[in-house]
Amino acid sequence: MNFPETIKIGGRDYRVEFPHVFTDAQRPLYGLHDSGGQTIKISQKDEFGVDRHPQSILQTYFHEIFHAIDNVYNGGRLTAWENGEETIDQIAEGWLQFLRENEVDLGRGEP
Repeated sequence: MNFPETIKIGGRDYRVEFPHVFTDAQRPLYGLHDSGGQTIKISQKDEFGVDRHPQSILQTYFHEIFHAIDNVYNGGRLTAWENGEETIDQIAEGWLQFLRENEVDLGRGEP
């Protein structure tokens, strides 16, 4: 799976690190949005070292992009909301479903 090395969100350039290996996390992480470093990190492997399915990786990518959009355009208010993490996850899953069911070209994101 290929992602661009840099994406633009608002007036900011975000670096995309894929595959990223999370080594210092307290719990398993599949992705991370770092607003201060303007970086999105996505793991290729799960917590057991097994390759994740491309659709799962793509959903994580969207999830972290939505965090970045929330940060840039909304001051991070959705993320800070009590159910913000779950809401962003649901939106990312819905976006993935929309793209797949409407045969939007996902490039290498298709299995």
